[in-house]
Amino acid sequence: MKKVYIYLFFVGWLFWGCDSVTDLQPQQNINVAIPQAAVNAVRHAYPEATKVRFSTIEKDKIFQSDFEIKVEKMSAIVNYLGVISEMYKQTGEIDLPEIIKKYIETNYSGATYGDICQQVNKDGQIEGYKVRIKGKDAKEITLIFDATGTLILSIADDRGMKPPGMKPQKIYFIDKSELPQAITDYLVSKHGEYKCIKIAVIVEADTKGYSVVISKDFTTYDYLFDEKGNVLKSSSFGVNAPSDRIEDKPLNINDLSSKIKNYLDKEFKGWQFERGLSFSQNNVIQIYNILITYDKKQYSIQFDGEGNYIKKEEIGNNGMEKAVIQMIQPKDLPSIITNYLASKHTDFKYIQSSIVTTKDKKTYWITILSKNITFDYTFDNQGNFINVKEITMKFPDNKINDKPLDPKDIPSKAKEYLDINFKGWVFQKGFIAYAENKVLGYMIAIKVGNDYYYINFDENARFISARKG
Repeated sequence: MKKVYIYLFFVGWLFWGCDSVTDLQPQQNINVAIPQAAVNAVRHAYPEATKVRFSTIEKDKIFQSDFEIKVEKMSAIVNYLGVISEMYKQTGEIDLPEIIKKYIETNYSGATYGDICQQVNKDGQIEGYKVRIKGKDAKEITLIFDATGTLILSIADDRGMKPPGMKPQKIYFIDKSELPQAITDYLVSKHGEYKCIKIAVIVEADTKGYSVVISKDFTTYDYLFDEKGNVLKSSSFGVNAPSDRIEDKPLNINDLSSKIKNYLDKEFKGWQFERGLSFSQNNVIQIYNILITYDKKQYSIQFDGEGNYIKKEEIGNNGMEKAVIQMIQPKDLPSIITNYLASKHTDFKYIQSSIVTTKDKKTYWITILSKNITFDYTFDNQGNFINVKEITMKFPDNKINDKPLDPKDIPSKAKEYLDINFKGWVFQKGFIAYAENKVLGYMIAIKVGNDYYYINFDENARFISARKG
């Protein structure tokens, strides 16, 4: 057996020796130099690899090598110094743990699977999973899970419907020490001491973003920063996160109920759907906020969770019928605008960002959500503030409360789920969410070994979601 291994090792090195660095590059990267240190690192780690190719994730810094070992498709992330930081084996849906399938089925109903990979270590042991899915709105989302199948972070491709040939986002992971100082300073000022769970760098063309998940006091905090350290998105999950927190999800036209469509057909004949968001409390939709174009104007229209009309607001600039609206990403906004918004709003999310061009001028039109209020901003071509319109979200009056969960009150169905998926779990803390004496769900913090997990169940103790903390 030892002789066979030596033979395979020799053949592998012979194969590698026949390839130049250029030969190992895919055609689209023919003018991008792959450092010899990166090539040598993959050669040494995988001497039996065949069909080896390199591609650039971040120019002159991070590279991906795709190859095959026997019949298995593999990939590795390697830097310019030859350090391999991530290793993956391409698999399929059948190889995913049931907890992952259940999470996707519950939280992304109707989504289709794309690339599925197992993250492995040098000994071939599974360390986690990377799953790319496409939602009903055609938006692509990359989900990162640990070895138990618990979600660590999710990264949405917010560029909308991509034109043919447009490449997906490129993602790699870094350590806490590699974060830009502006992001580190923000997290320290906001949370003091915290535990860093995962940091992903998201590369699109020549720009970068940082998806950061941290944990403190039985709660995970999920941030998306641009290169300048501006917060583009933020959310929290866990026992000490607000039980009545508002969560938003994108809508497409097929998500609208017939009741909403019938109202729009009656009041805005010939309306055109632009985009929409649903806002939920404890997974119960409370508000639909829909942006439509009608009669060469745009309106933001709100409906309650039952599809009943609440109110409308005309948004954007006057004279929009003569304007050209170009959608852009928040990262493409001038720093004077992002700094202005950050100074006015501690936490907020971008709903849309646009450049509005008329015959004689150009303005920036930005809509954000902060503390259940939609702010519709207009800035001039230099990024100077012009005006803002506030649109308050109207939510039901009934307050969602929570009370501490005693371990003996954990539903048997929830215990059974934890026993199967988190063997050896130890209860840490929890609460029961309720409104008007009606149970809405359970949030439970557990410890497995040295790791903490926060699991969310519905009122019938059925699994909804879990996060590593």
